[in-house]
Amino acid sequence: MKFPSRLGCTAALLCWIEVHCNDLDGVELLQVSSRDFLFLDSYPRQYVAQRLGPGQAVVIDGNLNESVWEEVPFTDTAFQDIAQPLFPDYVLPKEFATHVKVRWDADFMYVGAFIGEPWVEQGFVRGSNPSLASTNPISNSNVPYYDNDFEVFIDVSGSNHWYKEFEMNFNNATYDVLWRVPDTGLGSTGVPCCAITSSSCERYCMNSSWPPFGGTWSMFPHMKTATARASGWAIPGWTVEIAFPLRPSQGVGGLLSAGHGTYIENADPNAGAKFWSVDFSRAEHPFFTSNSSLFGQLCPSIQKTQPTLLGDDQWSCYWEWVWQDLGGHRYMHNPDTFGFLQFAPFGGEELCGNVRWPARYILAQVYQAQVAYAQRFGNYSSRVWPLLGREFCRLDNGCHARTLLQVATKYREIYNLKILVDNEAATCVRYATNSIGSNYTGGPCFNASVDMRMPSWSGLHSRVHAQIREDRLLEVEVTGTHECLPIARRPHVF
Repeated sequence: MKFPSRLGCTAALLCWIEVHCNDLDGVELLQVSSRDFLFLDSYPRQYVAQRLGPGQAVVIDGNLNESVWEEVPFTDTAFQDIAQPLFPDYVLPKEFATHVKVRWDADFMYVGAFIGEPWVEQGFVRGSNPSLASTNPISNSNVPYYDNDFEVFIDVSGSNHWYKEFEMNFNNATYDVLWRVPDTGLGSTGVPCCAITSSSCERYCMNSSWPPFGGTWSMFPHMKTATARASGWAIPGWTVEIAFPLRPSQGVGGLLSAGHGTYIENADPNAGAKFWSVDFSRAEHPFFTSNSSLFGQLCPSIQKTQPTLLGDDQWSCYWEWVWQDLGGHRYMHNPDTFGFLQFAPFGGEELCGNVRWPARYILAQVYQAQVAYAQRFGNYSSRVWPLLGREFCRLDNGCHARTLLQVATKYREIYNLKILVDNEAATCVRYATNSIGSNYTGGPCFNASVDMRMPSWSGLHSRVHAQIREDRLLEVEVTGTHECLPIARRPHVF
């Protein structure tokens, strides 16, 4: 059947979709209405971070009772399960309430957080990256998330590349990693990387001075951290303070690091960068043990009544509660699903929706569907329609067939989605299929792009061009007016 050159809202088209797109139940093609095309119902959480004022400083002692913290608000929404869309009725128990504040200055980004915890435990792990040690004899248990911990993920460029992971526990043990590309785990497909498979390749793909990774990168000791038992709160817990250095200095990494002593200059808020992609999370364990055999005995029984528990072995038997859910993914290494940090001057400013958001949201889903398609067939699709089947576009990989269908039909003239593939190439990353393993090279290539032109009736004037390729590099350029999307502040939840 020849595909129609001009898409219309016709019975014939709906029949074609039903036959070719595998169970797109209840899909409706409606007339365009004001601003529906921005997909703001799916807009992520956002926090406005105020710069420190003249003469202000943050004393890193773990306490949040300083004026620099008291004059700014906490995150205004409750933490939720990492894969909240899979468990829409899940509500985090109030005794685990978690709240975060952020500030910044010329040299540091500061994070203050309260972590509700009925039993504040000392835990097993102590130290920092090169010297992390654990009193637990279970192999490789010397990372903070093996205890109950607090975590920060930061993608300063919004590109999915060169993002940072940070973890700390109540002992003030810290662990940080510079990730070249997203990691694989808990059902999420990461980008194949040479460092994982070749000892001769530099460990730039997961660069950390934690000895098992064999790398050199860390923000320690330039980074400053502290914890304290919470006081003055309605529930028990602990508080943390963190000062993340922005730039690499004297061999020590920073949030703007891109490896090898370089940094991402255009992401510096001191140079005018407005948004970073960030998420805050906490790992909570149902029990602590030094007997690894107990995981296989206890965790499956816990999962039967509490399905949000991530897994049943020593690495996955925990809950992950987050500020911004990851859209169905159960692994934190999905940077394009993070929330936004908005940098504001001293005194603050109004919430400003990131105009890059709709393009990012769409291309992240195209990427997920393409990877699933490549894992099935060994190549990529040059059309949207084959990607809409539930085998490729589904909730647990953060893809919504309805959204992509609307982009290809109702909003076609707004987004101008294009997909270019080279299935004869053997120079791009290769995702595993049933017959061949993954590799950092040897695979076909694709590039998906949108050229977003705001409708004249929308009141918006920016033009947004964005593209994503098979290694998940996401690039977004805004021309014309740099304006704010009309997002609403959510109700305050404690």
